[in-house]
Amino acid sequence: TSSDSVKLEKHLKLLKEEYTKLQKSYAELERKYSQAAAANEDHDLSGEFSSFISRLVMTVATLYGRTTYADITIKLKDKTMPAHKFVLNARSEEWREEVLMDKSELDWSDMDADVGYALLRWIYTDVVDLQHDSLALELLKTSHRFKLPGLMGLCERALVSSVSVRSCVRFYCVAEEVGAANLLEYCSGLISTHWDDLTPQDFEHMSGALLYKMLKSKTKHPLHAAVRLLREDVVFLCLVENNGSRDPRQKQYVESSIVWQPSVYGSSMLCCGVQAPDLYTWGFAKNGE
Repeated sequence: TSSDSVKLEKHLKLLKEEYTKLQKSYAELERKYSQAAAANEDHDLSGEFSSFISRLVMTVATLYGRTTYADITIKLKDKTMPAHKFVLNARSEEWREEVLMDKSELDWSDMDADVGYALLRWIYTDVVDLQHDSLALELLKTSHRFKLPGLMGLCERALVSSVSVRSCVRFYCVAEEVGAANLLEYCSGLISTHWDDLTPQDFEHMSGALLYKMLKSKTKHPLHAAVRLLREDVVFLCLVENNGSRDPRQKQYVESSIVWQPSVYGSSMLCCGVQAPDLYTWGFAKNGE
């Protein structure tokens, strides 16, 4: 019933909120554990880490945004930030010594300002605020670009906790792009479960090739599904692929899937969004129709 659905939605929302809190706690514990492991559980009388490695970690965190010891700058969209080559080098092979040796500036101005600040802050402090999905998605793509698996994991877990029916397709596309396996699997399950609730607008930003791959894995009749989603590019891919098949049953299926309708451009006909002459070229139009 509708009341049961509302209750389930509320329960799901509460569970997601608790999951988000647990993820934040986990990230903080993981950061503290890394510091403790680096310090080899060596503490002084005041309770602060006394080993060289732990002091180095804390020193790096204090260098965020400061010109002390800075030997390179980061050009963001709205300002330039001081940075340190040894910190960048320690984070990723993308910033190895030979890459940074002769550089005095890295240009990150192609990123949104909030993404650049969040990335730089995480590089120095291991801390990132992922309350907004848009930021988490952009940071996921950016961490893939710069080969930062630690940040990728944080973003992926945050997105898994916040994904919904309306956002699952968009998240799926990004997960496929960057190879975020856990997010991809979770979104794929949501898409399968709520397939009938998804609309053409949900898929409008998905590439034709990726959508066609999805339709073949999730529906028995990908051509029908492509028509329902108003995706001419996917219909075209389906027709092209089936044209190469020598199986008469496959060809019969494609022919039976053709839906003819008058074209708004004149007397010619459209078939699933593809002009009829093209269909004759591909050999799928029925004779005399």
